[in-house]
Amino acid sequence: MPEGPRHPTPILLVLALRWLAFGWMLIVALISGQIQRPVEAGIALLATGCWTAWLTMAGIRRMRPVLAMDVAVAIALTVAYGHIHPPHAMLTEHPSFMGAYPAAAVAACGAVYGPRGGCTAGLILGLSLPFAYAANEVALDRLSFLQVLAMIGGGLSYVLLGGTIGAAARQLDALHERANRAGLRAARMAERQRIAAQIHDDVLQELARLRANIREAGPAWANVAEGIARQESALRGLGGAEPDPPPPGVMSLRARLAELAEHHDDVVVRLIAAGPFLLPAGMATEISAAVAELLTNVVKHARAHHVWLTVLPDGGGITVTVRDDGVGFPPDQDTSGLGLRLSVKARVHRMAGGVRIRSSPGHGTEVELRIPKGNDHA
Repeated sequence: MPEGPRHPTPILLVLALRWLAFGWMLIVALISGQIQRPVEAGIALLATGCWTAWLTMAGIRRMRPVLAMDVAVAIALTVAYGHIHPPHAMLTEHPSFMGAYPAAAVAACGAVYGPRGGCTAGLILGLSLPFAYAANEVALDRLSFLQVLAMIGGGLSYVLLGGTIGAAARQLDALHERANRAGLRAARMAERQRIAAQIHDDVLQELARLRANIREAGPAWANVAEGIARQESALRGLGGAEPDPPPPGVMSLRARLAELAEHHDDVVVRLIAAGPFLLPAGMATEISAAVAELLTNVVKHARAHHVWLTVLPDGGGITVTVRDDGVGFPPDQDTSGLGLRLSVKARVHRMAGGVRIRSSPGHGTEVELRIPKGNDHA
């Protein structure tokens, strides 16, 4: 259970209610003429004022011990009300000395711990009402049916208040969390647009000039120029936003791999994808499963700090590269381990693709998955 609400509004409103209730206590004590024990009333007012001031200065977060103390103060005030007022005053319509102050403690528990915490605090406070009646010299066994209903109704009102405040606070927390996620998405989108603009202004223009110079050098360099053109196209897609949700049976490989990268807390995974790569769902699932196995191998064996996951178009096909900065291994070492052979190579071969592995001790490992064009694996 969380130690405090993510949004400060509920507890601030409870704090405002607390000060209003304390002001009402002062007014009743001064003008009601119903205070039978003024010394005890003064002590109760002083203690309540000090407690309220401390809560205000301590900030908006409320920990379990503080809330438990707050409920204890509310119970003490409830019982003190019966002791301070004349006998049987609780059976009359006279203004209440404690006012809504105990309700503020219930509301605080609801704001922090949700409906369950608010209802629990309300029930505990409601169970203290018979002790307040006893302190007011009211014989509980002589209460009428309506008087018993009034006492039970007072306790239930605390339970309902705690549950209502708790539900409202949880709804506000959910809206706050949703707004935070939307803000993070907007920030990521702005960052991608900034990167796209930088790529366009610097890298793409330099590649275009280089491609023009290579073409002028003669037909022998045509393949190099074509390769540069493909990389230009890939770079133009890096800053692109995810399109609308794909149709049924189709999946964004970039979105699938991004979700996979976010769930790896043991190593930093940086994803670079030149577009969403909308693929049949079965094909995207196979590729992401192969990548998941490679990331697992990195975590288990490579002792790497970073992994670069790159997805680029290759003609009409796709090339997925997983590169790490781990310990690597000698070029002649056997790379046909069971996990790599069954979960990676077998998946890629079923899509008529190929796997290429490059590594050297101390320089990390790079695994390239190439899935050819025209693949209709699903």
